Amino acid sequence: MKRIVFIVNNKNQRMAKLIPQLEQVAQEMNTEEIVIKSTHRPKHAIAFAQEVVDEGCDYLIAVGGDGTLNEVINGMHLSKMPQQKYPSLGLLPYGSANDFSRTAGVTSSIEELMALIRSDSTYDIDLGKILTHQDQEIRYFINVASAGLGPEVVKRLELDSSPFGPAFKYFKHIIQGFIRYVKKEVSCSSSTWKWEGPLLQMAIANGRYYGNAVQTAPEAELSDGQFQVAIFADLSIWDYLKNYGRLKKGVKIDHPEVIYQVADEVLLESKDNCGIEADGEYVGLAPATISILPKTIRFLMPMSADSSGE
Repeated sequence: MKRIVFIVNNKNQRMAKLIPQLEQVAQEMNTEEIVIKSTHRPKHAIAFAQEVVDEGCDYLIAVGGDGTLNEVINGMHLSKMPQQKYPSLGLLPYGSANDFSRTAGVTSSIEELMALIRSDSTYDIDLGKILTHQDQEIRYFINVASAGLGPEVVKRLELDSSPFGPAFKYFKHIIQGFIRYVKKEVSCSSSTWKWEGPLLQMAIANGRYYGNAVQTAPEAELSDGQFQVAIFADLSIWDYLKNYGRLKKGVKIDHPEVIYQVADEVLLESKDNCGIEADGEYVGLAPATISILPKTIRFLMPMSADSSGE
């Protein structure tokens, strides 16, 4: 009998309708053991995931957005279980942005998720790892880590209780950030390149989408063992707005202050207080080393979304 555990971000009002559906699935699938755990506080999904992996299960499903998935991944890595015995990870995207689900090709359909489980449609995909030098803390991420304006937007979004939708709120805080944000002097390097200068925003991407469906890294692959790095240096608000539509469509910006690179490890340094976030969760300050961990997680996703060709 397979054991399937759902970790549900319970702060989303949409969950009120979803949880009864999951309970119905649990009743109907009498050949499976299905457990539903609902979070009630920040970081609760981390504790749940650690507990579940220590106990053992076959499939661990994050129900929520990119932040919930991030917490589940970090909880898995706190487990005492050997990595080769980790459960397969899945996602029901019920968050505000759901950027990672766009790259992975997964939907919020419970029926489609259960079909993936029945066929064991899993692929080994990469993870990112952030080591902040000051406190020597490690944080894992599955989609995108960013430095500069992104972390400031994340902090503002956490405090924004307005009733507007996520796309509007994100765009609002981006614009406010352009007005208020002071660019950081940053040095960023890999084994093959180095860049330094005033930084508006940097995305170190495993997935393609970031910041509510903005396709910052259109060439990113989930299992190629490398990051796509997009550096928005001394860019003006006008140039950003002028190119925003292109970013949404996944078109790279041809501008002297926009740099694209590839790396499997990035060293990020700054004399200023340059923040870092990952999957929409604030991490800390530079300096930090950001590394790719090739094919570390077995992830439930449709065959059509596997871009590695394997």
